[in-house]
Parts: sequence; structure tokens; C-alpha cells
Amino acid sequence: MRHKTVALILIGLSVVLACAAVVVLRVRMLSGGPEAVDVTAVTPADYAAAQPAPDQTPTPEPTATPEPTATPEPTETPWAGPLVKEQSVPVPAAYFADAGFLGNSVLSGLWLYNNDLLLPSDPTHWFWQDSLTIMGASPYAAQMAAYDFGKIYIEFGINELTYDQSTLQEAFNTVIDQLQADHPNAIIYLMSVTPVSQYCDANLSIKQSAVMAFNNMLQTIAAEQHVWYLDVYPVLCGPDGFLPSDVTPDGVHFNPAHYQLWLDYLTTHYVPDGREYAVPQTEAPAEDAGDTVTDAPAA
Repeated sequence: MRHKTVALILIGLSVVLACAAVVVLRVRMLSGGPEAVDVTAVTPADYAAAQPAPDQTPTPEPTATPEPTATPEPTETPWAGPLVKEQSVPVPAAYFADAGFLGNSVLSGLWLYNNDLLLPSDPTHWFWQDSLTIMGASPYAAQMAAYDFGKIYIEFGINELTYDQSTLQEAFNTVIDQLQADHPNAIIYLMSVTPVSQYCDANLSIKQSAVMAFNNMLQTIAAEQHVWYLDVYPVLCGPDGFLPSDVTPDGVHFNPAHYQLWLDYLTTHYVPDGREYAVPQTEAPAEDAGDTVTDAPAA
């Protein structure tokens, strides 16, 4: 009986040991056995190499929106003034039919000696006074507003030679602004101060140098105001730059023949007004009698 019990115990121990062996073997199989890799030996490079390759398709750069092209500003046609240049074809009296004249006694000679009636003879076209200066011209300019003038001729300076230029410029600008407001479509001419005789230059306060300086100022005013400048000085002076003594009774005003030079100058120095005028005929053949003046580009 004792031997049977011992045998049973031994059999039980054998079963237990066998189960334990099976368990140990199973654990080793799950852990990879003796060939398992020690994870503590993996380097960062090994880990990085084991990662899936990143997507190599580059991200497209955003397309910049093009800047809109600026529309260029229109180029303004340069102004041709202020000096009025000589035209190849003279204009007849019809060009001056709508002209008004503002100035002093020197200007009045154009009216008094206008024997061929080139300029208007109607006194309503003439606004002048002895010894009148540009500083006193505004009331006369105001009177001109009652008429529809297409051209306005201004002659001042011989009585203002001793004034300072800032005062003169202000006065001229005031009168020109006034005329432009009342006659917005008119061609406005500033005529140069006319020459004086050598006697005046030597004995009076009317100096040739002052006349030249005044005319330079008039050109500046004309350019700034976009009006026109008529340089009549060279037509009326002699070779020495002075008014010839045999054409003037007082060194300032002229005789009729010398005023005719001024009148002739006006017929060839003008700004076209957009109209056509019959060309004065002298000995032209009959078939040419219908010729007309066509506007040339503005001087």
C-alpha cells in the first residue's frame, strides 16, 4: 500500500514537471527565443531607416497675382507760345473785325493813323487813355466785357518803366485774368513796349535798358498766363536799338509812316483763329481770285 502511494506521488510530480516544461517552452517561443533582438541596441539611424519614405512630390509655390498695368496719363500737347512767329500769308482786315485794343497813347496811333482801315475804326473797339498804366486798366477792361471780342491786343509799359516788377506783374495778371474770364475764347496778345529815342535815353527817365527789362518781364507773364507775346520792338527801332529821331516828335510816339510798320507787322504775326479769309489781291489773275488763307498750325 505504501509503495502504491509513493508511485502516485511520483507520477503527480512528473506531470507537474512536464506542464512546467511546456509552459517554459511556450514562453520562449513567444519571446523569439535565444535569437530575439535586443531593442536597446537599435540606433536612431536604424529607426529612421525603418520609417516609410516621405512623399517626394514638392508642394507647388502659389502663383503671384500680376499687378494691373497702370493706364498711362495722356500726354498734353506742348504749348507753342508765347512768342508769335511770322506767318507766310498775311491776314486781311477781316481777321481784326472782332478785335479789341487796350492801352495807352502809344497804342492810340494805330487807330489815328489806320488810314487803310486795316483795324476797326469803330471807337467801341478801342479802350485807351493818355498816360494810362496797367495799374489803372481794370475799369477799361471791365468796359470791354460788353463786347464779344475774339482777339484782344494790350499795349502798356512806357508809363510804368520806373515801377517795381512785382507790382507790375500783379497788375498785369489781374487784368489778364479779368479779360480771360470775360472773353474765355479770345486770343490775347501782349505787345512789347516800343523803343524810345536816344535823346530820351540820355536826358529823361525813359531808358532803353528799362524798356528791354520790361519786355523780358512781359514774355514771362505771357508764358505763365498762356497768352501771346508780340515783339514789335525790332520792327520799330533803328540799327542802334533806338527809335530813329526823324520818325518821332517826342522820342516816344511815331509819325504815320512808322505806325504803318507796326500795322504791317500785325498782318503777318498772328495766331490763326480757325476761320478762312480771302487773300487780298493786287495783280493776281482772275482765275486766282478765289484763293483763301487756310489756318496754319498755331504760331
